Amino acid sequence: MKVSKYIIPALPSLGLLFCAFYSQEAMAQTFDEYVDEARVAYEAYDFSEAARHLANAKKKMTTGDPIEQDVVGSLQRQMELAKSFITRVEKLEILDSISVPKENFFKAYRLPSSSGSLEGPEALPYKAREVEYVFTNEDGDFKMWAQPDSTGFYNIAESILLTDGSWSKPSFAPSQLGDERNAEFPFMMADGVTLYYASDGDGSIGGYDIFVVTRDPQTGEYLQPQNIGMPYNSPHDDYLLAIDELNGVGWWATDRNLLDDNLTVYLFKVNDTRVNYDPDEEEADIEQLALISDYKSTQNPDEDYSELLDAVKNISVEKKKRVDFTFPMSGGRVYTTLEDFTTAGGRAAMRRYLEAEKQFKASSAELANLRRQYADSPTSTIKDKIRTLEIENEQERENLKMVRNEVYREEGN
Repeated sequence: MKVSKYIIPALPSLGLLFCAFYSQEAMAQTFDEYVDEARVAYEAYDFSEAARHLANAKKKMTTGDPIEQDVVGSLQRQMELAKSFITRVEKLEILDSISVPKENFFKAYRLPSSSGSLEGPEALPYKAREVEYVFTNEDGDFKMWAQPDSTGFYNIAESILLTDGSWSKPSFAPSQLGDERNAEFPFMMADGVTLYYASDGDGSIGGYDIFVVTRDPQTGEYLQPQNIGMPYNSPHDDYLLAIDELNGVGWWATDRNLLDDNLTVYLFKVNDTRVNYDPDEEEADIEQLALISDYKSTQNPDEDYSELLDAVKNISVEKKKRVDFTFPMSGGRVYTTLEDFTTAGGRAAMRRYLEAEKQFKASSAELANLRRQYADSPTSTIKDKIRTLEIENEQERENLKMVRNEVYREEGN
């Protein structure tokens, strides 16, 4: 087939026109489009491509626009932090992965009672607004949760069980935990000083990240929080790291897999000491390991995890009932906490009974001690003390019976 002499010279011009058109199309991209492309590249841990798009976004910025400046500045800060984390990705053995609805996702965690319990707002002893999750320690006398504070951001609150069976007024953690933004999903280790939580503050590489902080056991003051890095954290939201020290495993949740409204919950083997991947190892694709593209690639092919998985599967997730006292009621019921009482009068009477019982036990112990002293060295002084205390002790016994009957009457038994 012949090619027209008029067409041949036009071919280079078409190429130039195409290049010019492509260039104009590129120039036509908006600030938001460049930022979106930078985010997509960043979420794939392609930092050089993300930086290129972000540089183009800067060229499209409206002079003096504080919102655009904040968007670029925030994304650049997150990228720089992530680049430092990618060089020290912890070598985890991830045992399992499950997809669960975001609502009440923490109920998928299987923890023994020694690690505490993860519950919904029904676990709070009083009403609190906008609470989704409550951590309670093994003994049932300490609770942590998150709710909005006076700034409008979520902050971690805590309360302890008082000797009279009531709960202390909630106290908020310092704002440094949230880095002036949100701090949620607390999990306190059994040592009472190591706290894991999630925050979307400036120390995050995007969305919520998991942090760890310790508190001084003497003063209760928190030290400087630390981002626990990769692979736990990502440019997406990562939540609630919980440790089962009994079985040596841990849990955390993430939405990095973009499964509609579902989260991915990972079960991993806890390292005794942190060991990071070596970025220079040829066989290690650090970016994919940080992204957790395939959790099974993190496992040791020579290790059998079936026994450990069975141990986790067989954990009883039933909440351990707290026993503050033992008080038999009608119908064979036994009350063990003030929360068991159905009436305010019953609870008030029970508090009086507990106080009267405490006083009676103390005077009984003192009376027994005086009798031992008198047996070893009988004196008139000790004898007089015994007679006086015997009268007081008997009065306390009768008072205890009276208050006990009052408990039954108030509770309707």
